[in-house]
Amino acid sequence: MNQKLFQQLDRILPPWRELGRRAAEQQTALYLVGGALRDLCRGKRVSDLDFSCLAADFAFWEQAFTDVVGGHFVTLGTRAEEFQTRRLVGRDLTIDLAVLEGEDLENDLRRRDFTINAMALGLHDGIFHDPFAGRRDLENRLINYIAPENFTADPLRIVRAARFQLEIDGRITAATRTAMAAATAGLSQIAGERLAVEFNHIFSHPEAATGIAVLAEVGALQTIFPPLGALAGLTQNNYHHLDALDHTLLMLAELDRVIRENLFELDPLPQEALLLVKWAGLFHDTGKALTRTVDPDTGIIHFYGHERFSAHLARENLAGYALGKSFLKRLSRLIENHLRPLQLSLGESREKSRRRLVFDLEEDLGLLLFHALADLNATRGRDPEGRRPALLSLSRELLSIFNQEKENLIKPLLSGRDLIELGMEPGPGMGVIIRLIHKKQIAGTIRNHAEARAAARELIAAGDRETE
Repeated sequence: MNQKLFQQLDRILPPWRELGRRAAEQQTALYLVGGALRDLCRGKRVSDLDFSCLAADFAFWEQAFTDVVGGHFVTLGTRAEEFQTRRLVGRDLTIDLAVLEGEDLENDLRRRDFTINAMALGLHDGIFHDPFAGRRDLENRLINYIAPENFTADPLRIVRAARFQLEIDGRITAATRTAMAAATAGLSQIAGERLAVEFNHIFSHPEAATGIAVLAEVGALQTIFPPLGALAGLTQNNYHHLDALDHTLLMLAELDRVIRENLFELDPLPQEALLLVKWAGLFHDTGKALTRTVDPDTGIIHFYGHERFSAHLARENLAGYALGKSFLKRLSRLIENHLRPLQLSLGESREKSRRRLVFDLEEDLGLLLFHALADLNATRGRDPEGRRPALLSLSRELLSIFNQEKENLIKPLLSGRDLIELGMEPGPGMGVIIRLIHKKQIAGTIRNHAEARAAARELIAAGDRETE
């Protein structure tokens, strides 16, 4: 097993043997640890490596990596003096160097979250350290905690458990779930930026709903987002067969499925769009707890205007998550409009109404249609099958209108300011490049701002070569 790890290191970090030689010469230790080692044990390709050393040897190893690998280190975080962690970023590899926590390696590993992340490989002696049987758990695809106090020390590990379950296609042990549930109160103190990173990892997975369901089961989801907790036990009208929280969880599972099935034959969703539609699915019905009414004559339950309240709660709860103003604006738009496709499909909608929806949603129309179909699939009370063909038919009409109006609906990714930042002199050539990039954007060959800037940089460089 160790020999396979050494062979992988030969490919990823060829100078690692020189680092091991320096360790022996210095009579000090250097360990490969954390997620990188976990993924190497799984035979996965890695692009970052985590190393740990003794505090007394930190400066030595920082210089050794610089000499052997090249580049220079940067400090991570604002508390560098308390938690010594430095990062070296190369073209194909990122290396993190950190000080061991505790008196020795075992104490450091004992403080980690799960057994699969509490392994170490000594570059100085070639010994694989696995005091908590993490390799066995990895082979059995188990997420197993090390100590309950580690969840208390950093409650974000509760969310990471759901993420790792998805990453290794495994399951969380019963004892670990119990420890997670006992520590959920601390999640209310975790910074939104840290939570966003973990939720985005979960939402990036094609079975994201499985991870979200685990968080709901242990009470973590309701602690992080109280408006979701308010949906538990909230009965709905006869179109629904579940309470509002369970409907939300099923809707997310259906959303994973409709994106995979892609009945509308849309282009694969860019990462931001995938995150956007799943965040919207999570919050789409949170306003129901604030808008539930019961007709005194018929006993029928209503949630008038819940979509607007849901959009407000999403913006309010995610304001500190560093998702970006544009992202939150699009998120709000999706949630506020999530009922419109189904409503338009139920009767004889006018073409003007259909076109208005297309122009209101612009490039996010496909996301809204995925959302609407998943929402209907998760609504298994009164006559869901009768409404599905109508929704599918309307969705195809809306997409046809969108395709006819693409040029008017899809805004250019680049502006003159972008081109100036790329070194282009102001002039009529700017408009030419912006239009060329816009056409590629409409065709789907350029999908985000980074790709647009890269294409513009090439066009600018080509123009400069022609004038030489």
